[in-house]
This record gives sequence, structure tokens and C-alpha cells, in this order.
Amino acid sequence: MIKIGEYYDTTYGTLWKDGTYFPRGTHVLVVGVHLDQGFCVRFPAEVDGEPLETWEDWSESSFLADEGSVQPPQPISRAVLSEARAVLSDAEDGSHLHLHEEDD
Repeated sequence: MIKIGEYYDTTYGTLWKDGTYFPRGTHVLVVGVHLDQGFCVRFPAEVDGEPLETWEDWSESSFLADEGSVQPPQPISRAVLSEARAVLSDAEDGSHLHLHEEDD
């Protein structure tokens, strides 16, 4: 059960359109839930003085795990990260991309 105000660890990496990358195991805070929209996650960074947040569909609930339960990530290859940045920069919608372990 996902709860507002609770910290969780991410189960896969997140690449933002500006190039910022958060590896698997990043501590995030759930700041909102909505029956139709899913849950809002706040990352440990700011953009232009505003918290870096995103809404995730309920289908992405496996993105969050109990704090401290995610093993440290393996380094992501530069080639994979470069390809993911190219895909994301060409995307017309979306501000971030999740990189699952099998993508690493």
C-alpha cells in the first residue's frame, strides 16, 4: 500500500529529459495519490527552485519498494544511458524514462 508522506526506494533507474539520472534505490517521497492519476513521487532534486516530481500510473506501483530494501545498483553503461537520452530527447511527450534492470 502506497502512503502519502512515506519514503520509498525506487526499483529501477529514472532518466529525466534534462539528462539527470537517478539510479535504482533512490529515496523518494510520495506526495500525492489520486484514484485515476496514480501516485506523485518527489525526487531528491529541484529544478528552478521547484521540487522534481512526477505522477506515476498505478500500473507502475512496482516502481516503489520499502525504504532500505533495494540492493545498490550496478553501474549503468554509458552506451545504454546515451541511447536512453537520445530516445527521451526525441520524445514529444513525457519528461522522464524508467530504466529497468534488464535495460541496464
